[in-house]
Amino acid sequence: MLWYLGYVVLFVDDFDGTVDFYAKKVGLPVRLRADGYAEFAVEGAKFALLSRSRAAELTGEKPSEKPTPGPDRAAVTVLVEDVDRVFRELSGRGVQFLGGPKDRAWGQRSVYFRDPEGHLIEIATNLPRPERPGV
Repeated sequence: MLWYLGYVVLFVDDFDGTVDFYAKKVGLPVRLRADGYAEFAVEGAKFALLSRSRAAELTGEKPSEKPTPGPDRAAVTVLVEDVDRVFRELSGRGVQFLGGPKDRAWGQRSVYFRDPEGHLIEIATNLPRPERPGV
């Protein structure tokens, strides 16, 4: 059975502010926006925001409180052609990064920031992999 990642949806409390952050500071075009849902025009899996108040409506569960602060439970990674260029562009728009781009042991050069709701976002570029003999 083949699995395909179709969506990454972040639940947010400040829907309008977080949509503006991704649209204006990060520069992602909004593809669709309606009823507390916004989807951005990106390649690959869809990336969207959903007002936390809508989550209970969709699942049929009781509304929950905003999660308590604590260790990160997940991160969203966005692949780009040139992480250093994107870092400079987004920094110029006011995105506050958690350090600068670094080469990672897993074969990427990446940098992290948090969105207004505290979600950890990684921007990464795949590094060239050395040729393996006999492959």
